[in-house]
Amino acid sequence: MNGKNSSSSGILLGALPDSANSHAPQKVKKRRSEHGGTAARVMFVFFLIGVLVLFLLLRGCYKMAKSTYDSAHKSFSEANANRVNSKPKAKTLRCPNLDPPLSASLLKGEAASAVPVKPNLVFTQIWYIQEHDFENLATVNQVDDHLIRITTSGPGVTFKAGKIDHINPSTTFVPHDVCQSDFNDSHALVTVNTQRQPSVILGSTHLSISRSTFALLKDHKKAQLDYRDGYWFVGDGYSWNTDDPGYFNLEGPTKYHVIVNGAETDLPAISARGSVANNAVHLVVLDDPDNPQLLDYDNPSKQFRIHITKINFPVEDKIHKELADKGRAEIYGIYFDFDSDRLRPESDQVLAEIADVMKKQPDWKLSVEGHTDNVGGDKHNLDLSQRRAASVIAALTSRYQIEPSRLSPIGYGASRPKAPNDTVDGRALNRRVELVRK
Repeated sequence: MNGKNSSSSGILLGALPDSANSHAPQKVKKRRSEHGGTAARVMFVFFLIGVLVLFLLLRGCYKMAKSTYDSAHKSFSEANANRVNSKPKAKTLRCPNLDPPLSASLLKGEAASAVPVKPNLVFTQIWYIQEHDFENLATVNQVDDHLIRITTSGPGVTFKAGKIDHINPSTTFVPHDVCQSDFNDSHALVTVNTQRQPSVILGSTHLSISRSTFALLKDHKKAQLDYRDGYWFVGDGYSWNTDDPGYFNLEGPTKYHVIVNGAETDLPAISARGSVANNAVHLVVLDDPDNPQLLDYDNPSKQFRIHITKINFPVEDKIHKELADKGRAEIYGIYFDFDSDRLRPESDQVLAEIADVMKKQPDWKLSVEGHTDNVGGDKHNLDLSQRRAASVIAALTSRYQIEPSRLSPIGYGASRPKAPNDTVDGRALNRRVELVRK
């Protein structure tokens, strides 16, 4: 009984006797083999599909890149061929003579304007280009019965594939002569300065619109103002890439807030809106028929804007009078390179005026105060303002032989603002030099 019970237990616990289970491992192996082969085949198919998809993607990318390259190369080659083989669109000529009565009328109106067009008139312009802003100085160097000569200095910007590629922080550009004939009657605007462009571009204005364009706007008529750009010399003249047609209508009178000779001023102006090459453009122009200065030009679609923040022009005896009456004079006609204590050439006229005052008043001693905006941090600006004040003194003593003991520098950085620093205009007002009698 016990033996049978043991044998019976062994059968129950061992599942099958050896004779009944002899082919089981071979069947399991066969099923496993068949399953593994199927998986491998599926994986191989997926691999082939992946390779095919990758090949098609790479082939498409190659065709797209080749098409883009060929198009760009063709455009570049055509542009260069056009430049090399092109004929001048205009000849290099001097400004023409005007009838004496017209010339006299123009000069009289320019001189009597709220912003008088005369030598050493300086416009501080903020150029907004592709989300960058650059401070340029446009200076009137000469005014006569033929022309208004303007020199511009500031950052030099070069482009690559339509984007800003390099910025030279200090550049003086080719002088630009606006003919009095064009100031009177033209319908094209040139804003860009380069190192290689004609000094006279007939048929265009630079810092203003023409008197005839202004008259049309004031008369509520459509006025033409094209935009030209991309000049180069060719043959006995010059040509250009861009000649975008523009038309404007008067929006209405307005006020333009700007710093004139150190004082916040609301100049009377007109606002005009229109399109240039189908892009919406907004203009603000000085409301003066004899001197329609362009104060703001905004083309948002092109990410391009020119905005004037400061205007300085010589006023006889202004610094002397302020020092005599108030003991303090705010000076906005001293200019420095960006984030530097290096004086710009446009400062020479005011430096000479300060030196003249000190020579007329040999007993006066002055503190030269430097003030900055808040860009750059307190410690940096304090040091910068001190160095700028020292640079002014160094120029007065070395160039004009003012006794060093009569001048002392002090920098206040951004600690004494005249306006909030959250706008371009406010920062422009805070960047200044002040003279204080001791």
